[in-house]
Amino acid sequence: MSGRALIIVVTGIIITTSIILYNISASSTTIVQNLNNYYLRQSAQNIAQSGVNLCLTQLGTDRNWRTGFTLLNMMGGKLSVRVFDTSYAGIIDAVGIQSTGIESYNTTLEKRAVSTCYAYFPPFVVPDFVKALVTLNGVNSINGNITLDGRDHNPFSTAVNAGLGNWGIWSTAATFDRDGSSLVGGTTAGFVDVAPTTDPADTVVIRFNQTYPGGYPTSPDSAFGYDEGTLKALAQTGFAGSQYVTDPAKLKYPLSGVTYVEMPNTTPQNRWNANKISGTGMLIIHNSAHNANMDNAETDPGFSGIIIGDDITHLHGDIWGAIMLLSPNPQGNVLGGGNANLLYSRQAIKSAVGVLQNGSKRKMLGWYE
Repeated sequence: MSGRALIIVVTGIIITTSIILYNISASSTTIVQNLNNYYLRQSAQNIAQSGVNLCLTQLGTDRNWRTGFTLLNMMGGKLSVRVFDTSYAGIIDAVGIQSTGIESYNTTLEKRAVSTCYAYFPPFVVPDFVKALVTLNGVNSINGNITLDGRDHNPFSTAVNAGLGNWGIWSTAATFDRDGSSLVGGTTAGFVDVAPTTDPADTVVIRFNQTYPGGYPTSPDSAFGYDEGTLKALAQTGFAGSQYVTDPAKLKYPLSGVTYVEMPNTTPQNRWNANKISGTGMLIIHNSAHNANMDNAETDPGFSGIIIGDDITHLHGDIWGAIMLLSPNPQGNVLGGGNANLLYSRQAIKSAVGVLQNGSKRKMLGWYE
């Protein structure tokens, strides 16, 4: 082969090799870019899906929450979520969640993914054990200036929601004694509101000699139909501000969620001199001997929710919601005296029960990517 031909062959080999190497490099760059784009898209989708789950958890705590999130830092990216009321298929009322996950925000590599969810949350209801503003399992009494008003009120309000209330008192006993200037009112079975008045004008909103279906509950759990220990375990989780204590002095105010006070079984250690309580949710005073007592409870500025106790004596202050006493033999036989207002509130009751559901009863109607 001549020198000229050899030069041509070598030059061709060099050019061919250069083209091959260039194509390999270009392919490698494309592969890396595709891999990077896939990672960014997948990461954005993961952020979007996590945003939906985050909102479902928040709605489990507060079904009225619609705030959403704006450019929340999450998983190395950003999250923006819109939460809104809507209907699914034009038939079922639902809560919509539109979650946008953003990776490499505000750069040339920015990728976005959207997850949209529609969820149905069954409405909270007044539990069956709430037979009245005050549900009793034995003889009891009130005196002083206490008012028991079974007409419906919004929490921390004295305005009456017409026709939505309950009995003032429901008792398995044959009597309920009232002294002093104490008043009882409520709403009849025919949805007629009766303003609080003195005995005997308000007997239409008091029910004596009642029989509790299946037997009167002996514990807070049995009132709800739960396995024993359920409410105590929930309180111990601290969910939504829940607290479990054996020493009431350790309670933190305002109360929220499920507050479970398990008093000692012996007297007088079983008596909680409650002083001033405040907050919302469910307040339970109970022990295995069924003799835990909340005594001299004052509210400042008030309590909204459900109170279930083995025994409660000498209530003072303002309470919205409902009260249930479990003991057939209350220690003091005086539920309340002095200046106190016990006002039935459907909204307060439903809000207290809401923390027990914790979103577990939601139904997923649709999830779209």
